[in-house]
Amino acid sequence: MKPVERIREAVDVKELLNVYGAQRIKGSGNVRSCCPIHQGDNPSAFVFSEREKLWYCHTGCMRGGDVYDFVMEMEECTFMEAVKKLADLFKVKVDWENEEIEENQFREQAKAFIERMMKKKNVHVLPAFKLPPMKLAKIKEYRGYSPETIEAWKLRMCVEGELKDRIVIAFEDVDRRLVGITGRATLAEQKEKFLHRPRNLHTGYFLTGLGRNLEHVKNAGNRVKIVEGVFDACRWYEAGFKNVCAPIGLFFTDEHVLQLYKAGVTILEFGFDNDKAGRNGIRKAIKKARGKFDIYVLEYEQGKDADDHSPEELVQVDQNKLSIWEWYEKYGEELEK
Repeated sequence: MKPVERIREAVDVKELLNVYGAQRIKGSGNVRSCCPIHQGDNPSAFVFSEREKLWYCHTGCMRGGDVYDFVMEMEECTFMEAVKKLADLFKVKVDWENEEIEENQFREQAKAFIERMMKKKNVHVLPAFKLPPMKLAKIKEYRGYSPETIEAWKLRMCVEGELKDRIVIAFEDVDRRLVGITGRATLAEQKEKFLHRPRNLHTGYFLTGLGRNLEHVKNAGNRVKIVEGVFDACRWYEAGFKNVCAPIGLFFTDEHVLQLYKAGVTILEFGFDNDKAGRNGIRKAIKKARGKFDIYVLEYEQGKDADDHSPEELVQVDQNKLSIWEWYEKYGEELEK
């Protein structure tokens, strides 16, 4: 069993809550208390699963995660510091020199738990995010983007902090509130390509760039390009198409639809990668959006994404956009196996 698993298994949820001064701890299975993070006084607001070792705050924080996220919130510390604190607290021996510490081992479990908790309260808005301690520096050049594009998308280099030597990208919702960040690896030895903060950020609840580029969306006739990631969005922005936003990955959700409604969008142009995964992502997105918006598809060269194209090529992609029926005729409506 890996160190993060051994430590998690050793955690006694009630003892952990007591250590951090949680008030009115009660129950078993799903232990409830006043939230020790934001110091609330609702005794049922904070839930911590003894079996899954996952928690969620239904009121002031509206955030959740695993035992490591909890310590990071309470201590305002890094992931590794949280691992060491929990190992010491629950007397778990770890060979820190030779054993591998994996950060995101429980991320998907935590995200699913948070999803369940959010649905119980019909919550569709993420809490505002407080930037963790880190020193960020402006970037002069990255991936060939202009200084205007770099500044518009708030790309920064972390020079001090737990995302050191990573490109930090800000995630904002339609109201331009910061809801999270990610750190993109720049060094070969950085095993994980992206590190999100908060670690269990629910990326299905915002379209990054939608709020930031809302004026451009309105100027384009309430039309928005929805592309596969921030770097694809940057490339479209660089080409002069500033009415662009991106989900984090291929997932287009009901909450994304709500964000688009709030922004007053009426026309969608999906521009996911032209490979099997991207085309299947477009098929799923069309099903969620049909009947709610006018929909077009941006067709890249086979096997390519927006970031592989020059500005001149993206102009051609825009001019040659397809209706959903034209796209279905070319690629089919059923998911590719």
